[in-house]
Formats: sequence, C-alpha cells, structure tokens
Amino acid sequence: MDLLSGIVAISLSLMMMGIVVAILAGWYVFTCIGRMRMFQKAGVEGWKAWIPLYRDYVLCQITMGAGWYFIFGLIPGVSVLMQAVYAYEVMLSYGQSVLFGVLYFFLPVIAELICGFGGSVYCGSQDLDRQIRDMFRGPSDGAGNDGPHEV
Repeated sequence: MDLLSGIVAISLSLMMMGIVVAILAGWYVFTCIGRMRMFQKAGVEGWKAWIPLYRDYVLCQITMGAGWYFIFGLIPGVSVLMQAVYAYEVMLSYGQSVLFGVLYFFLPVIAELICGFGGSVYCGSQDLDRQIRDMFRGPSDGAGNDGPHEV
C-alpha cells in the first residue's frame, strides 16, 4: 500500500508540473503574439518578439530610444521601477491613456494584446534621456535651449 501511495503522489506531482508548464507556455505565447503585433506597428520585424531578452531590448529601443535600458530591468529591486517606466513609455509611444499604463504595469500580457490588436497607432520613440533631463532642468523650448536660465 505504501508503494501505491508513492506512485500516486509522484503521478499527481507530475500532472501539476505539466499544468504549470502549460500555463507558463501559454502565457509566453500570448505575450509574444501581442508584442509581435506591437513591433509590426512600429515597423520592426515581428519575429524579434519571440527571442527572450532581445525582445525587451527592442521594446526599449522603440519606446525609449535606447535599447540598452532593458539592462536595468534585470537588476533585482530596480525591475519593479523599470516595469513602471516601461508602462509609461509604451503608453506614450502608442498614444494610449494613463489607464492603459496602469494595465500595462499590472497585466502586461493583456495590455500588449490590446495594444497590438487594438486601434493604437505607434507615435514614435519618446527619448527617455530628454525626459530625464527635463525632469531635472525643466522643459526645453525647442530651440536648443534646455530650459530656463538666469539672466
């Protein structure tokens, strides 16, 4: 009887692992499909959405202007902040509302599907460097002057 209960326990464990793997695989496929459509709207080849780290690089490139920013998302503790930055930049780059940015922060898979298959239009990269400079100096007047200066 002890051998039978061991076999049943192992069988149940394997079934649960299979279910978890199937859910994670489905999650990944839906993420890739949504991001693939987002990339296509930005004029980037859709196959790039299927390569795990490269897709984050491309997302940063088309939304923030520099792909290397994805490295900050790999740092523990900073990754949550970067998810908020990603949500904000995707929201701006695809002409979406703040509510979409909140959705992207909490449920990026759903947001990427909505953005990819919805009516959103790619507006271009948002130049994160300029946004950070403006945050500390004030907005640029567009004529090469980087904000208010004392006279």
